[in-house]
Amino acid sequence: MRLKPGEDVLDALQAFVAANDLKAVGIVTSVGSLTHAMIRYAARPVGALREGLFEIVSLIGTIEPTGCHVHISCSDENGDMFGGHMLSGCLVRTTCELVLVELTDMAFSREYCPLSTWDELVVSPRS
Repeated sequence: MRLKPGEDVLDALQAFVAANDLKAVGIVTSVGSLTHAMIRYAARPVGALREGLFEIVSLIGTIEPTGCHVHISCSDENGDMFGGHMLSGCLVRTTCELVLVELTDMAFSREYCPLSTWDELVVSPRS
């Protein structure tokens, strides 16, 4: 899929998965740029918004109709890197090209994990 300027990357991914009734999706690769990067950094309870000219260096994760877990790495106009847990609010600058794969014999879901205290991925055979 290709996203255009101003589109929210995570919202578009989740909408695409829901609209196409996909049950177990992985992000294979991505290239693009952002004007806004909304990221939750490691061990922080809330996200942080950065505004500027950013290149997407890496975008990986799993998506299903009820949720997702996506990480992003970006570089700024000086090549300085930052990244973490992608949240809604990452807006496309020029383009964002995403290659997705659906595992057609699997179904992903999320369940609370008392060890991590987050909703974590559960992989099941598709019925």
